[in-house]
Amino acid sequence: MKSRFIIISVLLVSSLVGVAVNGLGITGRYIDVEVEVFHSWGLFGLGTWESLEPRLISLAIEPLFDDDAGSVGIDYGFHRDYSINPSLGDPYRVVLTNRTDSLLGVVLAIDGLNTNGDAQVTGTDADRKWVLLPHQAVRIVGWRVGTDRALRFSFATPSGSHSPVSSERGMIRVYAYLPGSEEGGFEKGTGAGQLVDQPTVRIPFHSASHAPLEVISIGYARGEIGLGFACKEVDGAGIMVGSVITGTIAELRGLREGDLISYANGIPIDSCFDLQDLLATKSPGDRIVVKVHREGRAFLLMLEIEE
Repeated sequence: MKSRFIIISVLLVSSLVGVAVNGLGITGRYIDVEVEVFHSWGLFGLGTWESLEPRLISLAIEPLFDDDAGSVGIDYGFHRDYSINPSLGDPYRVVLTNRTDSLLGVVLAIDGLNTNGDAQVTGTDADRKWVLLPHQAVRIVGWRVGTDRALRFSFATPSGSHSPVSSERGMIRVYAYLPGSEEGGFEKGTGAGQLVDQPTVRIPFHSASHAPLEVISIGYARGEIGLGFACKEVDGAGIMVGSVITGTIAELRGLREGDLISYANGIPIDSCFDLQDLLATKSPGDRIVVKVHREGRAFLLMLEIEE
């Protein structure tokens, strides 16, 4: 493949009951992707699922290998990068919708691990796939780590991720494959996926191409995690500190939940994306001076990128 870049029981996972209250997603060529975060009402696992708004970072169209292009009649693959800004600790799920009139093989990788089997994803047709029926929508809430067990997704710092693949922590990736002409009979899987609101496993799925025809990547909250706090949007100028991560320099320097930050290194910060853009140019160990507003007074605080 030509690459651009390179335990919770089933019952507990299923107990997160709620309704989606908005629909913000990514519309792809073959598949639609939506990331929904769960906000609990604090009673019997009830709450609402709310979509996180993605921001497009980059879009690339890359030529397929000759044999892949010949098998699918398509010369190019589509690659898109997005970012989202969740709150740390919140559980989430990924909604996948097949846009085609045929079966679609889909690999969903969270922090570099395949949600269908928990193995490290290679980005080729060798990866185990979920198979979606024509125009089917599914909601995947965790890694399937056994025939009747799943490990629920939640937004965590890179060091707190379930995944050992350090380079992929903080990334959600979706790979889409069309079926080959020999696709026909299949063996039905255990069906455990249905218990955790996942699509039924169908084995084998013969991909028409070795490389995915579409890759959608979503990075989550790497910037504000690096400074030791979770970012929260506000009406007007600035951003709010949603929570401070225990043991970080931000906590040691006295940053508090509810503080308002208006500048970082002399640059106005009016959204969490503004903060991400600034930190994307920095490295661990770099110092960032932020202007903090608290209880009618303003002061400067020096933080450090830790992760």
